[in-house]
Amino acid sequence: MNKIALFTALALIGSLLGACQSDADRLAQAQRDLRAAYAASLEEEQAQKEKAVKEQIRKYVEDTPDLYRISWNVCGDYSGRLHNGVRCSITKIPKEKGYVDPVYVWAANEKQFINKKGFIRGFLLSGLFVKSRGCLNVGKPREEQLYHVKDFMIKKGDATPSLENVKIEVLSRAEKQEVVEQAFRDAEVENYALTNFGVSATTGMIPTGQKSCLTPEEWKIAPP
Repeated sequence: MNKIALFTALALIGSLLGACQSDADRLAQAQRDLRAAYAASLEEEQAQKEKAVKEQIRKYVEDTPDLYRISWNVCGDYSGRLHNGVRCSITKIPKEKGYVDPVYVWAANEKQFINKKGFIRGFLLSGLFVKSRGCLNVGKPREEQLYHVKDFMIKKGDATPSLENVKIEVLSRAEKQEVVEQAFRDAEVENYALTNFGVSATTGMIPTGQKSCLTPEEWKIAPP
């Protein structure tokens, strides 16, 4: 029943209430009936929307490649937090104060560090790149190549972070679905419309404040 028909029906119900009721009683009853019917209508509309959302997410999960979690434990990163007196960047799930979130990419199979000049004298940026089909936060899988996932600020002369401190792990189907659903919520995609997932008027991606998932060529010329 649409809302116009609902209001019409309730108005008729209110006008036909028993003669034993006063006008005020009939009006109060009609108002209660109207509120209850309207709440039920909204609840049904929301249920249908949530059902459509779940189906969209299920299809999205099925139609995209395996999703991988990229996590790390890198000390000597001077942009990181203090851990036992040493500045480190460490991922943790769920994230706690002093830790950072991992990054999720499609079809990961290789990792590599690339250095470039930093914005602070005496330091370099060591960028972590993962060969994959792109990052989840871009919205859609891309052509396989190296994509940037994280920067670490190291002193000139210090060793590049070890790849042994970077972990690549494939997610189960259930984990992938959970991560995708959370990404949609975090991105505040209107009505979870998957056609808009990852789309921003300024960057073409989920609005994060800065462009992410760069290729090595893009990263090398991007402002530090």
